[in-house]
Amino acid sequence: MEKVINTILKKNTNLFGIKPKVEKINVGFTNTIYNINDSFIVKICTNTNNENEFQKEIDFYKTNEENSLIPKLYYSSTDKKDIPYFYEIIEKVEGVSLYNVWHTFNEEQREEIIKGLCIAMKHIHSNTGKSYDWIRKIKNQFVSLYEEAKELNIFSEEEQKLLDYAYAKFEKYLEYNDFVLIHNDLHFDNIFFNDGKIKLIDFERSMYAPREFELDILYRMIRKPWKFASEETEKYTDSSHYLNIMSYIEKYYPELVNIPNLYKRLAIYDIVYFLKHLIQHPEIEELKNDVLFAAKKVSLKDEIN
Repeated sequence: MEKVINTILKKNTNLFGIKPKVEKINVGFTNTIYNINDSFIVKICTNTNNENEFQKEIDFYKTNEENSLIPKLYYSSTDKKDIPYFYEIIEKVEGVSLYNVWHTFNEEQREEIIKGLCIAMKHIHSNTGKSYDWIRKIKNQFVSLYEEAKELNIFSEEEQKLLDYAYAKFEKYLEYNDFVLIHNDLHFDNIFFNDGKIKLIDFERSMYAPREFELDILYRMIRKPWKFASEETEKYTDSSHYLNIMSYIEKYYPELVNIPNLYKRLAIYDIVYFLKHLIQHPEIEELKNDVLFAAKKVSLKDEIN
């Protein structure tokens, strides 16, 4: 990789200078990452199977170049003329993930942070996309996973009846759709905090989807904050510190939560999410309980949070 990074450095002397300070960062499995002059990040897609996701991130940066709450994209290349990989040069974000500091904030500070997050999300969601058959997409995901679960004999006959009943409600509750660009991986490890301000990172999972799907991971993190924390920061996750986040979102971004059957929709996404993980780990009883709890929420007549 030394030859690859040296080629990138020579091609971008206008950014890095003649003799830049170079530090390889040992994070991630799909990309090779370098810190240049403590000001720039060079991200090289050395896993070619990840090129579609890498292209998504580049497109995300270009679509949101006026958004000051995400890192700046200085340069990107996908033609493989200089090196045999896709790569990008982005602003190095200072600070730490919100997981490192959330437990130190009072509620006034937390509200201010979520206000900033809402501003960032609004900017991202201002990019609208063409509609597609979202209901079929989610139903197909569920059916495929459910068939695998049946083969593994994970659910009892009574539990299958519950899941079948919930599935019958998908069409009704997923009917309303408003397609926008979403980050699609919003949790506190992907939100950096520095000197009272935040910046969002990691856009490889970005996609056009119904607006509320942005809450899929974020709302799951609010209820189970430890699920998305690193080993280092998991010790800081106290559920009581996350209780007011949804009310702050409703205050500063009401369009995101004032959506018909919001919590039914989020419960449907929960079923698919937890079912996927349950198939991978059928021995974990908690995952099975999460699937069934979400199915009960979908099946109830009245919305529950």
